[in-house]
Amino acid sequence: MKNTLTILLFLVSNLFFAQEYFCIDSLKAGFKVNEYTLETDDIYNIKKDINIYNVFISKKNILLISQLPDLDEKILPKTNERGSNWTIIDYEKIKGKIFSNKDLYNLAYNWKMNNNPDKKTLQYKIIKKEKGNYYVSKMCLTEFFSIENFKFPFISTYGTINIDEPKISIKEMENQFNQQFPEKEFIMDVRNDISFQGNESYSFRNYLSKEFYIKKDKAYQFWTFDGWWIEDGYDQHRGIDRFLYIPEKGIVGGSYDFYFKLKPKISSSEYYTAPKGLLWNNMINERIMTAKELK
Repeated sequence: MKNTLTILLFLVSNLFFAQEYFCIDSLKAGFKVNEYTLETDDIYNIKKDINIYNVFISKKNILLISQLPDLDEKILPKTNERGSNWTIIDYEKIKGKIFSNKDLYNLAYNWKMNNNPDKKTLQYKIIKKEKGNYYVSKMCLTEFFSIENFKFPFISTYGTINIDEPKISIKEMENQFNQQFPEKEFIMDVRNDISFQGNESYSFRNYLSKEFYIKKDKAYQFWTFDGWWIEDGYDQHRGIDRFLYIPEKGIVGGSYDFYFKLKPKISSSEYYTAPKGLLWNNMINERIMTAKELK
């Protein structure tokens, strides 16, 4: 029995490794997909777009795919132009690596069984077809969320969107952290140089902060309690670390501090990276980008 389970896990992991692309047309044909556009100049002082795709695997499960902007290109001062986030691709060379609907169900099921920060990934990309050509995203973040309605004293697990839990802001959490762990620096403060020790007794998860109306829809804002552990590379485990959720619509806003924090490999003033002071101001004041479709 143990050998059978090992073989099954090996086959499942290799299946996900073999598949690299989500096709927008296929996703929309098999699932409810809500797409939104975020404008990064709302909080990052750079004019780019982020396209987010809420893929509803079911009413209570969302695979969130975020097409992140290209920050490696030259940034021209005082320009309103947004660089292209897509590159042309030869469809024949990658068609065998596209997720089928069955593959996607398996991926989501595996993710739901054990959702944790390390599963957020930049491994996959999305492709689209326009005017007979296929295009692939340059950078793409994939993560998974479950939707539940747990009331206190039940506590939501990581990756759960629970609009019925008690509210707490990041400022309130910082105060509590400083009171209960006076010998430690606040792990969410991007200005601090903190390494992950592996013995942290508090749990990393998503917290509900506030609710308000966007036109006629009630929106719920969440934030993610986690630290900055990666020295050389993306802290992709943070994912969309603050996000806005509207029932039926999905995730309609958010922030990607981990992505805008990292300098490109070629260090130059012509390439964009967000100052840590800006990132911390965004975080402690819970600033997010809201879908321009809802403004």
